[in-house]
Amino acid sequence: MPPDIHNVYIYEVFNTASWSVVLGAPMLLFLQHLDATATVLAFAACLSPVLNILQMPAARFVERVGYRRFVLSGWTTRSIFVVGMTVVAFLPDTVDSTTRIVAMLCLSFGYNTLRGISVCGFLPWFTHIVPESRRGEFLAKDQLAGAMAAIACLFVSGSLLRIHDAWYTFGIVFSISAASAFASLLFLRRVPDVPVEKIIPNAHPLPWREMFFYPPFLKYVRYNVIINMALGASGVFWVRYFRIFLHVSESNVLFVACFSTIVLASGLFLVTPLIDRAGNKPVLIFSGVLFTCHFTGWACVAAGIIPFNIGVLCFQLFTSGLGGALWNLANVRTVMGIVPVMGRPHFLALYSVASNLSVGLVPLFWGRVMDYLEGWHVAWGYWQWNAYSLLYCTLAFTIIIGLFALRSVAEPETMTWDAFMRELLVKTPSRAVSRLIGRLRGPGIG
Repeated sequence: MPPDIHNVYIYEVFNTASWSVVLGAPMLLFLQHLDATATVLAFAACLSPVLNILQMPAARFVERVGYRRFVLSGWTTRSIFVVGMTVVAFLPDTVDSTTRIVAMLCLSFGYNTLRGISVCGFLPWFTHIVPESRRGEFLAKDQLAGAMAAIACLFVSGSLLRIHDAWYTFGIVFSISAASAFASLLFLRRVPDVPVEKIIPNAHPLPWREMFFYPPFLKYVRYNVIINMALGASGVFWVRYFRIFLHVSESNVLFVACFSTIVLASGLFLVTPLIDRAGNKPVLIFSGVLFTCHFTGWACVAAGIIPFNIGVLCFQLFTSGLGGALWNLANVRTVMGIVPVMGRPHFLALYSVASNLSVGLVPLFWGRVMDYLEGWHVAWGYWQWNAYSLLYCTLAFTIIIGLFALRSVAEPETMTWDAFMRELLVKTPSRAVSRLIGRLRGPGIG
């Protein structure tokens, strides 16, 4: 591992504290606070994934400019738009909601445009500087740092909304995002760069069509798109589900997101020593099973089969957090291993665009459906059909289809499914407990 790789983790802490506000639940809550429709929420959420298509034309310039210089330029300009969002969030209630919604969406469009252009340099950059045998460890630590930052940011944001229920509270939350964005730039500058002359040039880049239909790549993109169709819709409408259907307060919505991220961070801690020898497919299968249980649970709550209580919420947070941890880690690791060295930035940009378009466009469809089905109720025995029970049943079915698509993805598995489950549920927790007891006993004792 490069000696200065710790700067990536510190950068990730500040960067996550910034984007978890402007791209996450606080932004959706702010728009919901302004009485935005489901279609508006979907449009706001789709900007980030859809504008990732800008990676395609930007990928050819990355190797000419250099990874760090390219990413740092885009990330610096992007941070200025967060300052504009902060100004909009501080506007008083005397300014009409429509004006504030339009202003926030325009600034979000500029923010995500710059993000879409510059983000294509990250994966090739880190793929060059991190040895293949240590990528699982690197990704786990990187995502764990981001998860811890998200936990802190969501907890602080939820506490602010609970303590200071005033028109300027969202402005304070967005101020934290702006300060974190500029702080992250200081550590991004310190990440080891790859000299331009050491980057393998791609003098004759593969045609986009031939790259897309490269068999291992195409099979994984197909699976990835199916899963992201479910995750994209759930990531947008869970906030509306909690606020409108379950009548949960704004501060408690952020606390729910915080606790889900705590489970995600715990899952990363659990899987980190396992991922580099387990292979990716067992991890992806297990994450799919957890997501299926998660969406089925919310469908049963929405249909009136299961009452919403603290026990159900804890189960749902567990399946969501652990499933997300396993998916995020194994998904990125699989892509880093599938794409060839030649033309790597182009392959990664193509993968990112395909997956992000599915994440971004599906919520637009569901936004129109949710608005159209507002107030729709049909009794089917004990089951109550409504917009949310229909949504979550469809998402669970989509994940099951994705698991069938995963069967065609080829990977030299280093661990069977039975061995993986035994390692995950028995051996890994016992090792974690042993390490914890050893630390509590202290050095040189016993």
